[in-house]
Amino acid sequence: MNFFRKIYLLLLTLLPSVSPAGWLGDTFIDPSDGHLDTSTWLLDKEGLLPVPILITEPAIGYGGGLALVYFHDKIGAKKGEPPSISVAFGAATENGTWFAGGGHLGIWADDTIRYTGGIGAGLIKMEYYGLSGVGGRKRSQGVHFETEAVFLMQEVQFRLWESNFFAGLGYNFVDTKNTFKVLPKELSDSPLTLLPGVKFNSRSAALSLMLNYDSRDNLFTPSKGMAAELKVMDFNKTWGSDDNFKKYSASLLSYTPLNDELILGLRADAETIEGDAPFYSYPFIDMRGIKAMQYQGDKTLLGEVELRYAFTPRWSVVGFGGAGKAYNNGIKGDSDIIYSKGLGVRYLIASKLGLQMGVDVAKGPDDTAIYIQFGSSWSAK
Repeated sequence: MNFFRKIYLLLLTLLPSVSPAGWLGDTFIDPSDGHLDTSTWLLDKEGLLPVPILITEPAIGYGGGLALVYFHDKIGAKKGEPPSISVAFGAATENGTWFAGGGHLGIWADDTIRYTGGIGAGLIKMEYYGLSGVGGRKRSQGVHFETEAVFLMQEVQFRLWESNFFAGLGYNFVDTKNTFKVLPKELSDSPLTLLPGVKFNSRSAALSLMLNYDSRDNLFTPSKGMAAELKVMDFNKTWGSDDNFKKYSASLLSYTPLNDELILGLRADAETIEGDAPFYSYPFIDMRGIKAMQYQGDKTLLGEVELRYAFTPRWSVVGFGGAGKAYNNGIKGDSDIIYSKGLGVRYLIASKLGLQMGVDVAKGPDDTAIYIQFGSSWSAK
């Protein structure tokens, strides 16, 4: 309950200073059940939804920040249609990592066109595990690196006739300045990619093609339906990249109601890379409780399962678990099968949008991490 009390207090900081108590109740209390609800604030009052960012990512340490979310298309959202969303965010961690930026999800022309765009910058301080298990290093031993980066992402998808299929194209751009705390003689032993030096710049730019299927009943916290994607990304000097390579990915999300209170969620994901790519472009096992970029490879496969049980109309608990594996050509070899598991809690914070927020605690092979979730934990996958 303390978590949602903090959200309530954050909301109050965005309100006018001369707000009578009755106005607060009319704005943030759902008259149907008397519980905290932000639907009126977001859809009628032109308000922002502050989303606390709590970072316990093992790869970058503890930290936090704030995202401000604004919902467009109030009339469509009230009818149950997906709303367009704008977001601005910023966060930092104890090890000096920071990032900031903004993005927009556009649902246009009666949901026949979907646009996703983002821009931002940051300083990332992490460990690179491409040298682990090589030259006497332990398999769990990483090399510290720092990356200053700016990024741009643009995607647009078009509904195919009146089906649930979308086809689209996109452009991704990342410009980085990288520093590794590693001896130059070690660089030639990297099983994933030859790092150009202890300090080097790298720019990646790609045109992408994608085919999507989306039958979910809600973009934020689905209870039934499927979302699938096939994507090909062509990184090429023609588009502004330093290196030529290709990246292929396939993903599937499925939500099945087992009864009125219990929802089964399934996730499958596969990625592979072809050609000489910078170290940060290689696929890695991306699951709650596992360090980002710890298990990288030429190819990754993973699967997750999640059960969400609504013990009241507002409150739900979730249990989840998953496994993944990274495959590598060369001397490094494949990773073991990596497992994670955890528990979480959700609160229906905006009933008219079907939006839940909550907290997950996940345990991986080495660490335990806490995640604040805005919508489904797989919304951004």
